[in-house]
Amino acid sequence: MRHTYIVSTLVCSMIVSATTLMLFPPSAGAVDVLTQHNDRGRTGANLMETKLNTSTVNAQRFGKLWTLYADGQITAQPLYVSGLQIDTTNNPDTPLVKGTFNAVVVATMHNTIYVYDADKEKPGPNGQTVPLWAKWLGQPRPGGADIDMYHTNDPEWGILSTPVIDDAKKTLYAVAWHDAGGGKYEYRVHALNLGDGTDRAAAVTISGSVPKPSGGQPVTFDSRPQKQRAALLLNKDVLYIGFGGGFHGWLFAYDAKTLDQRGVWCTTPTGDQGGVWMGGQGPAADADGNVYVMTGNGTFDVHQGGQSYGDSFVKLTLDNGKFVVKDYFSPCNQKFLQQMDIDVGSAGPLLIPAQDMIVGGGKQGRLFLLFKNNMGKHVANLQHNDCHNPNIPQELDANAYNAARAPHIHGSPIFWKGPDTGRIYVWNEFSPLKAFKFANRRFQETATPKTSVWRPPDGMPGGMLSLSSNGSKAGTGILWALVPLTGDANQFRGVKGVLIAFDAQDVSKQLWRSDQTEDDAPGLFAKFVPPTIADGKVFVATYGNEEPQRRYQNEAPQQFPSRYSVVVYGLLENPRYQVLDQNTDDITVVKAGVTSDVHVDVAKCTTVNPHSIDCTGQFEQSHGAPSLHQILVPAGYNFDGCKAFTVTTASKKDGLKNATAAGFWSMDATDGFQGASSEQSFTRDALTKNEIGPATFKNGAAAVLHQFVGMTNCVMGPTNAYRQFKPFMDFRSDPDKRIYRNWDLANNYTISGAVTEFDRSAEILKP
Repeated sequence: MRHTYIVSTLVCSMIVSATTLMLFPPSAGAVDVLTQHNDRGRTGANLMETKLNTSTVNAQRFGKLWTLYADGQITAQPLYVSGLQIDTTNNPDTPLVKGTFNAVVVATMHNTIYVYDADKEKPGPNGQTVPLWAKWLGQPRPGGADIDMYHTNDPEWGILSTPVIDDAKKTLYAVAWHDAGGGKYEYRVHALNLGDGTDRAAAVTISGSVPKPSGGQPVTFDSRPQKQRAALLLNKDVLYIGFGGGFHGWLFAYDAKTLDQRGVWCTTPTGDQGGVWMGGQGPAADADGNVYVMTGNGTFDVHQGGQSYGDSFVKLTLDNGKFVVKDYFSPCNQKFLQQMDIDVGSAGPLLIPAQDMIVGGGKQGRLFLLFKNNMGKHVANLQHNDCHNPNIPQELDANAYNAARAPHIHGSPIFWKGPDTGRIYVWNEFSPLKAFKFANRRFQETATPKTSVWRPPDGMPGGMLSLSSNGSKAGTGILWALVPLTGDANQFRGVKGVLIAFDAQDVSKQLWRSDQTEDDAPGLFAKFVPPTIADGKVFVATYGNEEPQRRYQNEAPQQFPSRYSVVVYGLLENPRYQVLDQNTDDITVVKAGVTSDVHVDVAKCTTVNPHSIDCTGQFEQSHGAPSLHQILVPAGYNFDGCKAFTVTTASKKDGLKNATAAGFWSMDATDGFQGASSEQSFTRDALTKNEIGPATFKNGAAAVLHQFVGMTNCVMGPTNAYRQFKPFMDFRSDPDKRIYRNWDLANNYTISGAVTEFDRSAEILKP
């Protein structure tokens, strides 16, 4: 069985003395991430980061350090424990390890908990990193279409939610889905000694029921269809566990010391559904012990005397062994939301620090701002489906809803109080990242939030966010986003992910992204899992290293990734080549002009993924020159309206002798939208293939002319795009590890419907 390999072959073959392991003590003042999204308010922010800032996070100094081995998909956010005291003397199932470590905790769908040294890699057999200790909790539930219609989490379901660690850093709590044999599946609560991996107490099977208000048989928890996706909450010695994905939503409470059950709450005892799943976010808690959840599609009848809270924010407290609903909010269009599968609770609530306010949003793409002590309850409005709620302080569309391009929020919003103002960040589907200013207990400048220039491909689930900063200090705030790079991660397996770092004060400024080099690629996108940032490192969960991107529905996958891991990023010991931008006359555009309609045989384009095709090669072949930009378009695209244009450049002949490469920056844009910018680079040898002749600059220097092709006027939303571009020439200096990127002295060039040609020959070249 696989667990034998984990605790025997992997660990025991790499027995290391405690003395050796203690050579790397934890950093002073390191932060802890003991629960999902950093704290019980679910702010998503680490405010004690002193190593990573807007100056140190860049392509030269920041990148992938190593990976931490795992035995299955990772759907739980990695946790971080500073100064963890480990002594496995009393655990006969793991090698002897003694010492104090900064540690990262990884939980997998194979029901394994790993605790790794967070400060250095310990290579083991077959390239697998050796943990400080690892524990297999038992056989997971097999996957299947009954719980996962697209099989994105096959082959097994074990630890789905993010575990939680107590404030003393002594005990780790996890909930695992178990195959109990005979077609019986059950959830068990596990409490492990964080210092050695042994059980604090015997695991407890989760079960429970609530009386049916109308009488008859009670409403009983059924572990077969329920998904325990919501992260665990530990507050005031009570462990809270939420469930969705079944006939009802549930919230269980267990005593953290004894694992005795303290309470059971069903979201819809007078109806059905109303899951507590929240896109993997955990219930939030305030200082008074109140617990806040958001529910999914389901019956809502509280306003009519019932007890069901579908599509609602709900505030609960434990009172003498029972959950009591203290307040709630359900939108005025709840009936429409339920009918259209537009969960309010597709993400979780955020408690804004030092405020009596909550913010959250769901599949409609709308953010709701509520008072904690007066949440607003429900004002029914059956007149129209786009009603607004007069009973709450504020609401806004983070991205306007329409049935064809639903802007779901799955990555819960996060909050940061920067040096100038507060900000709330959210990344819907079909949308760029947005940063809304927050001051005076209200969203500010709601019509003009700062946004990222780039947005991911259409589809689920949007961006999973975290933030790091050194308090409110300027220049230290970084917004980290894990986003699908190659398509819809809800319906397809094998979708690749990309980690992006933005300046948190201005998210239009991108600091770094993991696809700038193949060495930094994390692997397959882990749905609903935000990155974890602590002590100069970023920990990113994955669904594996690689797998063909494919949509499964009527059949289950038979092949799976060869490696699963958490990828660790941080400051590089040896910086990469630094790109220094400067303006020179090494290369310049001479002229450009539209030549014809675009001719591309789409059937011969390269399939990138089920959503996209790369037609760059076909475009170059049809129009007889290298393309100054990549042509990545949706599958089935017909290029209606697109125009081809040629660009002639002049390069210094002497400069070309020493140049490493030359290329173009390029971007599609309209008056209201900027597409993703990209760079296309050609080596010196490749440039010789598209020379079109010699020339002479006005100053007498010898020049070489090259010709490129581009595409413009393609349909982008309600209008047509224009093409912006600018050439550069690279010179690599090996001694100081720098690339000097010399840009054309002129501003960006544009070819559009209005400007179809220009010619600068007379001002640049001798006749």
